[in-house]
Amino acid sequence: MRVCCGLTNHLELARRPDLYGGPVVVGEWEDQVIAASEEARPFGVEPGMPLRQAEHLCPNATFLPPDPVATGRLRELISSALYDLAPVVEVRSEGVAWLDLSGVVRQGESIREARRRLRSAIGREPRLGLAPGPFSARVAAAHARPGRLVQVDDARAFLAPLPSRELSLDVEQQERLDLLGLRTLGAVAALGPRELESQLGIVGRHAVLLSRGLEPDQLTPWRPPQFTSAHRQFEPPVEDREALLFVARALCDDLAAELGLRGAGAKQVRVRLVFEVDEPDQRESVVRQPLSGGAELFGLIGGWIKEWQPRAPITELWIELPVLEAAGRRQLVLWGPHAAGVGGCGNSDEVGAALERLQERHGDDVVGKPRPSFPSSPLPTQRFDWVS
Repeated sequence: MRVCCGLTNHLELARRPDLYGGPVVVGEWEDQVIAASEEARPFGVEPGMPLRQAEHLCPNATFLPPDPVATGRLRELISSALYDLAPVVEVRSEGVAWLDLSGVVRQGESIREARRRLRSAIGREPRLGLAPGPFSARVAAAHARPGRLVQVDDARAFLAPLPSRELSLDVEQQERLDLLGLRTLGAVAALGPRELESQLGIVGRHAVLLSRGLEPDQLTPWRPPQFTSAHRQFEPPVEDREALLFVARALCDDLAAELGLRGAGAKQVRVRLVFEVDEPDQRESVVRQPLSGGAELFGLIGGWIKEWQPRAPITELWIELPVLEAAGRRQLVLWGPHAAGVGGCGNSDEVGAALERLQERHGDDVVGKPRPSFPSSPLPTQRFDWVS
């Protein structure tokens, strides 16, 4: 089963829904609506419709162009927040997130935790849909109320009465369906794939499969980026070491927060100083144990800065983490439940790699194998013997 979460793709809109004081619609002119606030929905404004139609339906709305930078930041934030809740997570820029819950032991708890994290990340209640595949889950989420879940067991029966515009075709293709009298997904599903392919090309075949609930599309798993950085530009240039240390500490805290969301640790650390009138200078080190906390990062970087002898006033400070270790947070749910009650999403390779890292960090004696001893005991310490 896949759970789909309907979001907004505009960071400022997501964090400050009251900023514009009314309906908000995001999209490019002469193109489609990408996202619409909850206040725009009662007017009939939906993602995928022509923007000019949205303007006609809701003339008092604030119309905003998409912000690719903000969209990318929000996508990374949401991906990081959901990463350890399912084996496969995909977040798209149009404001849709999928979790493939196949193999997850406690699906209900995973869904509840996803809702909580999304509400924290975007500042609004997400719409949730649970269905056999990505398309039916997305449609189910679009028809859910904010904060609620629509569950679908029979995808074809659920999709049949819905309008064919759920297929997100372009304007010309949708007009073609209307001319053919195919105004519902049930009508599209009744056609043969080749029959509609002769009218719309390969898109027609794909539309028939989606309408039948056959779900031909696969999710693209998100993976945490293996590089991140933070920097500060100084105007005027800085010569005071204490000011440089103050800024470095703040940047380390920002990076630590990002690493926490990603569940990652830095295996390599690099600091670069850009001077007003000279070539940049840098320090870098490969660390034995991954650094993830602000104090850990600043302990290393602050030591470098204290013994540094800059040749000229500093215009920029860069802290770069070129090599990140795979998400440690995800290891907590390899087999059993963690603090959120979600578990069972690891495979044997991930488990083996996690055990090797634990042995490298803490020694062979720390990693043990459980052997059933007294399973009915009410005391957890009596249920297993642990052997090396």
